[in-house]
Amino acid sequence: MTRKPSVSMLLWLAFIVIAAVPAAAQTPAADTRAGEIAAEQQEKAQHLAPYKQHPLERRLLAIEEAGGFTVVRGWFVALGDIKQGSGVALGPAYGKLFDNGSTVIGKVGYSVRNFKLVQLFASSPPMADGKVTISGRARWQDAPVLAVYPLGPDSRRFRTDYSESKTEVSAHALVKPLSFIRLGAGVGFEAFDTGGADTKRSSVEEVYSPAEMPGLGIDPKYLHSFVLAGIDSRPFPGYSRSGTLLQAALHDYRQQDDGSFSFQRVDAIARQLIPILRGNWVIDLSVRTSTTTVDSGNQVPFFLLPDLGGSGELRGYPSYRFRDRNSIIFTGEYRWYVQEFVDMAVFVDAGKVASRSKDLDFDDLKSDVGIGIRFHGLGTSFFRIEVAKSSEGYRLIFGFSAPIR
Repeated sequence: MTRKPSVSMLLWLAFIVIAAVPAAAQTPAADTRAGEIAAEQQEKAQHLAPYKQHPLERRLLAIEEAGGFTVVRGWFVALGDIKQGSGVALGPAYGKLFDNGSTVIGKVGYSVRNFKLVQLFASSPPMADGKVTISGRARWQDAPVLAVYPLGPDSRRFRTDYSESKTEVSAHALVKPLSFIRLGAGVGFEAFDTGGADTKRSSVEEVYSPAEMPGLGIDPKYLHSFVLAGIDSRPFPGYSRSGTLLQAALHDYRQQDDGSFSFQRVDAIARQLIPILRGNWVIDLSVRTSTTTVDSGNQVPFFLLPDLGGSGELRGYPSYRFRDRNSIIFTGEYRWYVQEFVDMAVFVDAGKVASRSKDLDFDDLKSDVGIGIRFHGLGTSFFRIEVAKSSEGYRLIFGFSAPIR
């Protein structure tokens, strides 16, 4: 009996083939061609001109020499960072870097889909020889139209909409006892306000009951605390060509008003960046998983369930295409150098959601493939354009951060 190849087997075969292509392209020419190649190279050397930087490359180099894209310096334009599904978003921001190393950044954002954001962020100066940093933020965001599909791994392609706003006040602490060890903790107050959406599609409360869509019609207030621990050998979290990331975070959402929607969530990631030829080519492999647990009589509201789909996870599907109590996503990328601060990439994603964590296996994975171009600084990804294809069609993606962070 012929055994059907698993998705994981196909993924690894794809990585092997992709990685082998550049190596094959460098196979030495036959001896009969050696003289011809040497003559051609000598001829080209006589006509070489000094390298001229592209205007975009010159601009990016100037920004990097001035301190990079994350430098806090007066007024600037903030891109993205509202909520998945917002579309292209930007707005004014102002940052101040104090002499002691502390920072304050305020920003306002607005998107083409009428999403809104107001945020004030502050960070302490590095303490304990730079090993400890404390930060906090006050944030309000409003999403007038967000997608809801039927829950579960076999969700049919039927979209309804809802609206969501969130108010947050939080504080975080990050400790790095060694350069590659990351420990953190945080606590915050989060208030959600959800409701129907004014669109041509059906609103979520018109289609589902609270039994079918947990959390429908509620506006919970949470005390959200978390702890995390990880090993991170990447040179920069925002953009790197080498390194390993192993990290897990435990979140506790404790409802502060009346209701039965307290829950816990664990998010974990394992990622390996494999550089080839000093990082001119990079193979980027990762697996991410999210699981939730509840005490007896409690539920996870649908808008806080793990989800797949959108610009960062399972990119060939629309935002929030799949939701359930647990999720897993495998991603493989092959990036190559185009010019300074510009990369091309091909990628494949495969993942699923499940009501039980034990069902997070390789069976019946949803998958996509795609290609894109990335613009980045020395350690920051700031814009990417991608095209992804899945069983539900093609998607054009504009992103303002790396798809895997």
